[in-house]
Amino acid sequence: MKYKLLSVENLRKRNDVINIGDYIQSLAASQFLPSLDGFVDRERLSVYDGDECAVIMNGWYMHFPEFWPPTKKIHPLFVAFHINSTVADKILCEEGVSYLKEHEPIGCRDKYTCDLLTKKGIKAWFSGCLTLTLGLRYSSPDKEETVCFVDPAIPSSQSRWLLILDVLTLLRHPFLVNKLYLQLHDDHLQISTFVKKIRAARFYRLYSKFFSKNTLNNATYICHESSSYTTLSNEMRLKEAEKLVQMYAKAKYVVTRRIHCALPCLGLGTPVYFTFGNTWKEDSTCRFEGLIELLHVVNVTPYKIEAEFDYTDNFPEDVVANKDSWKPLAKHLTEVCRDFIGRFE
Repeated sequence: MKYKLLSVENLRKRNDVINIGDYIQSLAASQFLPSLDGFVDRERLSVYDGDECAVIMNGWYMHFPEFWPPTKKIHPLFVAFHINSTVADKILCEEGVSYLKEHEPIGCRDKYTCDLLTKKGIKAWFSGCLTLTLGLRYSSPDKEETVCFVDPAIPSSQSRWLLILDVLTLLRHPFLVNKLYLQLHDDHLQISTFVKKIRAARFYRLYSKFFSKNTLNNATYICHESSSYTTLSNEMRLKEAEKLVQMYAKAKYVVTRRIHCALPCLGLGTPVYFTFGNTWKEDSTCRFEGLIELLHVVNVTPYKIEAEFDYTDNFPEDVVANKDSWKPLAKHLTEVCRDFIGRFE
């Protein structure tokens, strides 16, 4: 049997960016494979015509639902499986439901997906995300002083009063805000330089209530979604994902709005604070049911930043340890994946 990973070569309807978080999910799956014999494009599953292969089918399904269900050449294990609300009716058509019933029980990444499948008469269980298992290979007992901000939530606002506050912040801290503007830059955002600088000023205005100027100035800033990944091969994208995971494993702590940074940090044993902003749409929030409870959440609005967990007056220098509620999920996922691969050996 050949063993393959999911790729996302045709992730978006605009092909200008790749989210490396999808390859962090594939990296988690790779831990269980006896060999890596290639990739299967997650967005072209029904037209795959390579060798018969076993594939751990974790992740988001899917931006192009017209290519569902997968071909018979793919032998799937459905764990950490998410059906997004934007395409649920197309994925769960009569043919799609029949296909999933052939491969039940379906391990669902979130409770939203689990409820969707259950209502269709498909046996399903809440598995959590496969990235919770990344500590199997990538955990590090040696933590450094590096603080990582990975696409932190920066809330939007149309308020003129808040715009004035942000402009004043830019004028008071021009050098730091300009530095943050360059480091927080999302190259897929089609907005002006001025708006990007206002976003950087808003970030500083809000996050400086928790984090010292020194921390914000010296932190490492990372963007998971970038056009720079589009020119890389799948193998190279997987390597880039591995580099990020290794960095997160050694970080002092991580601040992020990316679920595929936050959940890996749990598995890696790295303290992580999940920033929840005011710009989430329903297609994003449906992904979080059952997962958000595993994390320490920081709510970020245009007016304030507020932690939903207990911390000392010396926070964040006194790092808050992660919750332990993810550990049973990771253990079960590990057992299920190893059992699946064992069927072909």
